Amino acid sequence: MELQWPLILFTTLLAWSAGLFATQCVYALRGEAVKAQMPAWIVSAVLLVVGGVAVFMHLEHWERIFNGFGHLTSGITQELIAIVVLAVVAVVYLVYLRRTEGRVPAWVAVIGIVASAILLAVMAHSYMMAARPAWNTVCQILSIVGAACAMGPATMAALAAAAPKEESGAEVTAFAGLLAVGGTVVNAATTLLYIAVMATASSSFVSMGHYFDPTHPTQAVADVTLLTPFGGGLPMTLLAIVAALAAVAFALIGKKQDTWKLWGVAAAVCACVGAVALRVLFYQMGGSVFLYF
Repeated sequence: MELQWPLILFTTLLAWSAGLFATQCVYALRGEAVKAQMPAWIVSAVLLVVGGVAVFMHLEHWERIFNGFGHLTSGITQELIAIVVLAVVAVVYLVYLRRTEGRVPAWVAVIGIVASAILLAVMAHSYMMAARPAWNTVCQILSIVGAACAMGPATMAALAAAAPKEESGAEVTAFAGLLAVGGTVVNAATTLLYIAVMATASSSFVSMGHYFDPTHPTQAVADVTLLTPFGGGLPMTLLAIVAALAAVAFALIGKKQDTWKLWGVAAAVCACVGAVALRVLFYQMGGSVFLYF
């Protein structure tokens, strides 16, 4: 299937945005990294806006996207609702940040975590299609959540380390390291799980008669042997796995050395590269259940 780069960027950047916002909400519940709250909010907002704009580039006539917003069962409508809800919660969060000098009420933080999780689930669920075996699995949703779990905590740890020291004198607490390491491990696990599931999806393909491209009469239109992560998608498979594991390694180094300014950024970037590679593989494996040979 042809790569849809606007949608690849859309899903990756929104996962990063939601992951970062949810992470700073967790920090707010614990009363930690108060001075990093505003920078984290700004980065999350920028990621949300850039990702939202990217999705419009998917359409040749982007203005027609509004035609689908009247149908609540439409995936794009559900995504819009989830994005708007998260944006409203983020604005409320910002109001409290400015009023209380970086401290947010627990109820706002909890709503922020819930809204972020809903956005991730809704966004990933809109790609589940029975006609595409490699897409129609809950592991695809988990892969998006896993990416958010890695990119968000790693980015927050880096921002907390770069912010001015708290009154306690601590830059980043041990909890930050635990969250970053745990998030990258979850991401690596969901990445490997989804690749394994995609590898089994080829058994669902069904041959439907014979059809050939007139310009290549001796070549089949579809080659099912390429629709496997360890066939035509092998380069992206390896990149996704290596990047996810590298994010874990950098998070572990950051936790051990307590130097998140460098290792937090490195872990977040690797997680992002792995997420993009996995979404590229997602489209490469996006063959229909009915293949024509």
